[in-house]
Parts: sequence; structure tokens; C-alpha cells
Amino acid sequence: MDGSEYLNNTEICPFCTASIKNTKETILRVKEEYNYKDIEHLNNMLKVFSSLHLYFSEETYKQIEKITNNISGITDENREFLFSIKREAEVLVNQLRRLKNIGFVALEKENRIADALGAYKIDLGNFAHFKSELSREKANIINKTLDKMLEKARDLSIEISQQKRSVQQTIRNYSKEINIFLHCAGYDYTVSIENEENSENYHLKIKHKQCNNNIGQINNYLSYGERNAFALVLFMYSAIKDNPDLIVLDDPISSFDGNKKFAILNMLFKNANSLRGKTVLLLTHEFSTVIDSLKNMKRLEGLVNADFLSNKRGRLKEVSVNVDNIKSFHEIARENISSQIDTINKLIYLRRLLELINPKSMAYEMLSSLFHKRAVPSKKLSSTDFEDMNEAEISEANNEIRKHIGDFDYATEYQKIIDNEKLKQLYRDAKSDYERIQLYRVRFNQNSSNEVIRKYINETFHVENDFLFQLNPCEYDTVPYFVIVECNLEMLGTDEIETEE
Repeated sequence: MDGSEYLNNTEICPFCTASIKNTKETILRVKEEYNYKDIEHLNNMLKVFSSLHLYFSEETYKQIEKITNNISGITDENREFLFSIKREAEVLVNQLRRLKNIGFVALEKENRIADALGAYKIDLGNFAHFKSELSREKANIINKTLDKMLEKARDLSIEISQQKRSVQQTIRNYSKEINIFLHCAGYDYTVSIENEENSENYHLKIKHKQCNNNIGQINNYLSYGERNAFALVLFMYSAIKDNPDLIVLDDPISSFDGNKKFAILNMLFKNANSLRGKTVLLLTHEFSTVIDSLKNMKRLEGLVNADFLSNKRGRLKEVSVNVDNIKSFHEIARENISSQIDTINKLIYLRRLLELINPKSMAYEMLSSLFHKRAVPSKKLSSTDFEDMNEAEISEANNEIRKHIGDFDYATEYQKIIDNEKLKQLYRDAKSDYERIQLYRVRFNQNSSNEVIRKYINETFHVENDFLFQLNPCEYDTVPYFVIVECNLEMLGTDEIETEE
């Protein structure tokens, strides 16, 4: 390529080493006519055409071969012919790329999926240069796959149409009930079913009571809880229509406010147009759901079976719950004070009962002194100041405590509380984890270094937030397992303890 640069430096041809005495002018003229870069690009292009020859029609390949072997160069007609092949190839490649990227995003805005998929099929009648056996083979593979998708799309289209009609009919049948529910639950919305103009498509329309316009982008207006409420109601009507053997609701209302929880539960099991009378498994962490189902919704009496589930080390335990098990804290405290548990645990319940009834009584002060391991009972003057109780105050406190626990003796119980080995033995002998964490709290007055566990234990040692109605924690294993594991480690030095079944 660079040989012509040396023509003026020698009488020998830099290309063939022959004498250039009579040919130098001819060689220089070749340089003027010959653009090696154009030829290099042309050769590369023709190599591409050659490597793809199996995809070209027989006529196209013969013409390419003819152009390749033409020593006189490429004419304008040849160039246009090659460009026509390039244009067809670009269209075909773009269609293949669309096929490669086909998916939900590509089809989500298509109203008629079957028609949209049909547009992806490859018709070699539109690609005259590529009508070869190999091209047909590849196109057939793609088209057969699309035919299978089209078959499924048509089935899906039928099901979607059926679903649309079902939703339409459901909303029309139950829109009055849905709107009553929305009103009672405090949602300022109404629903209706409307069809699109010049369309068979129907949509659930939601309006705010203070606005006549339909809400467009639901996510921009409705909160997560409001969307869930709508979803639950529509699910209920869908389940009524499908009439399955079993309906599972996994903690469906725990994220709602108190008044909305009952409104939703009431809607789900209200009357004939509800899940009432069907087999429903409702799982929940909310005890208020159990209270409402067993105690407050009289229409469900005899229809609901409730069970308390606990899971420790992979062992699932189930304990039946009935309306008689739902007790006030006052009932539970008195029941456990009169039971056969150790006096220390009885006194803990009594202290919590007194905290609820009369937290300023001398009996409460005496029990607080006992659990804070004061040898002499004292009364609290401020957050940091205490004063020893006098004889009259001690007598008053003893009399009140002995109304509940007849053999109470401060000195005896104090010796038990300061004896760590005794507390450890009581901890081992306790019949429930709830009793254990009370004993743990007595021994470790500062409680755990873990803030979550410390808060849990402190709340159970005093009056709990849900003291109004609850299950007896000595009968139902309400203590989270990770809490008792931490207590076991600090109390016994091991994370396991043998318990009676």
C-alpha cells in the first residue's frame, strides 16, 4: 500500500523489484486511480455477504457472487442492489430484536394481545433477498413458538373477558353494600362500574364524596390501607362467586385502625353476601380480632373456632380458645393469685392488680420494696427519695396483702428474693414462660441490656397495654420465644429448659 512513496528513490519497483525505467509513469497513474481504502471496505463487505450466503435466496446469492467476481468494479446498479439487501436485513434484524425483548413491558399497553403477538411473526414474503431454506427454517421455529403463545393469549383473552364481566356484575350487585361499608369504616369514597366510551371494557370507578370526578391514578390518592380495604372487599365477592372449599386470610386487617378493623371484619362475615358460613382460615397476630369474632359479633356464635398457635424450636403447639378464655386482667390476676404457683409469682400479680386499682396504697409500696430487694419496706417520696414505712403503714400493707395471700410474710419472701439459687430453682420449676420472665425480672432488677427484651419484660411486670381483655399467659404461651431464650441464658447459662407438656 505504501510502495508508491519509494518510486522517486530508486530505479527498482518497490512492488515487484523489476526495473521501472519504462513503467514509472504507468505506476504513478495506478496510484491516482486506485483508492485502497475503498477496496478494503468493499472486500470486507463482500466477506460478510459471503459468510451469510446460506440465508440469501438463490437469485440474490448468484448476483452477489457475480458482483464479487467483477474485475471492472461496482456499478451504480450493483451498489443499489447491495443497498436493497442491507435495507431488508435491517428491517429483519429490528424485528428479531423486538422478538428478543417481547414481554410484559412490551405488551402491557396492548388492548388485544393476540393481535399484538401476530405482528411479531416473520413473513419471508416481505424479504425477497432472504427466501432461502435456512431462513425459512429459522422463521418457522419463531412463528410456531408465536402460534403457541397466540393460542394461550386467546385463552387468556377469554378468561379476561369473563373476569371483566364478573367484576362488572359483582360491582353492580354489591355496590350498595360496598358503599355502606366504606361509609361505616370512615372512608370518604363511593364506587360504581362504568364502561369506556366506544368500548366493551368496564372499569371500577372510585369517587371522593366531595368531588364528582373519578379518581384516575389510585396510587396517587388512596393510602396503602385504603387500597387494601378495597382489595379485601372485592376478594370477598370473588370468593363468594368461586365458592372454594377453603379460603385463607393471612393477617388481613392488622394494619388497619381500630374502628376500621371491626368494620372490615363485620363486612367479611356480616350476612348472606359475605364469607359467613364458608370454611375460612384466618391467621392473625391481633388478639382484638379474636375478641371481635368470639365476643362482639354475636351473629358468628357457634360458627367460629379459635386456636392459639405457638412455635418453639420448630414444634407447633395449638391450644383452643373460647369465649370464656377471654378475661379481663382483673379476673386473670385474681385467678392466678389463688392458684398453686409460687408466692413470689402471686405477689407479682397482686402488685400489678394494685397498680391498676390503687397504686398509692401501702400494700403496693410494700410489694415494690420487696421486688426492689429492700430489707425494710419503704414508701416512695420522689423518683430518687424513699422513706421507711412506720409500724402502722406496715400493718396496713400486711392486712391488705393477706386478704389475697393469707400466709404472706415480708421477711420470708425477702429471703427468697435475695437468694439467687432459690430464684433459679423457682425459675426451673415454673409451669409457664410467663412465670419465668417474672422471676427473671425479680432477680435482674436492671433487666436485659437488649432494649426490646427489656421493654417487653418491664411491661409484663407492670400493667400491660392490653390489660382490659387478654388470655391467661400462664395457660397460653404468649411470651415470644426469643425473650425466654435470653432469660434462660442469663438465669441458667443455657438456652433450653425442660418444661412439662
